[in-house]
Amino acid sequence: MKKSGNIIVFVNLAFFIVISILNFFYQKNGFAFPLKCACSTGFVLMGLANVMYVFKMNGIDKRFCILILTGFICAMLGDIFIVYNFIAGAAIFALGHVFFLFSYQRLKKYRKEDVCISAILYIVVVGFLLFFPRLNFSSPVLKIVCLIYAFIICNMLGKALGNLLSLKNIYAAGIAIGSILFFFSDLMLCLSKFTDCSKITSHLCMGTYYPSLCVLAFSIYLYGKSEKQL
Repeated sequence: MKKSGNIIVFVNLAFFIVISILNFFYQKNGFAFPLKCACSTGFVLMGLANVMYVFKMNGIDKRFCILILTGFICAMLGDIFIVYNFIAGAAIFALGHVFFLFSYQRLKKYRKEDVCISAILYIVVVGFLLFFPRLNFSSPVLKIVCLIYAFIICNMLGKALGNLLSLKNIYAAGIAIGSILFFFSDLMLCLSKFTDCSKITSHLCMGTYYPSLCVLAFSIYLYGKSEKQL
């Protein structure tokens, strides 16, 4: 098992390097759609490799793995659909966040601390969406979509931070880091779509998006390794 553990760490590192290189050329070539699809396929395969590794272990909650892998698949599909229709893509992304949230809940049931953290985050984000003067939504529907999306991502990040405070272990830390990067990437996406700062925010969005998914994918391995040792 130790030898296979070393192999899966190498596989994760290889995926991360390849995805990072593809992400660099994706942004350098004007956000070329085929390279975006390649990057997104990469993090799904990375997540799948870790799920397959963890599935070989006994006494591991497989439902966590299935839920988070489904989140990766939704994120990949959101990457594709958002190019053609922002609302459709955002809806699929939001569904992916829901699956991530459900997977986090498998690690630790909801507590009042999770709700408090999520509520604070959402209040701040709502204030930003409603009152930041440089945001320009072309229709009220888009603003509503962003408010609903924000509710889901704030709960996702709030639960990840709550789990870290409660569990205090390495996989909870990985999930929290990945979720923070994911949250920041979504914020940059909002600024890219609805302000005149699209150039720098587009690069910040994608520069943190793919690392966030890679960290979350590697957290599956960390989860299996940590739980196996208990």
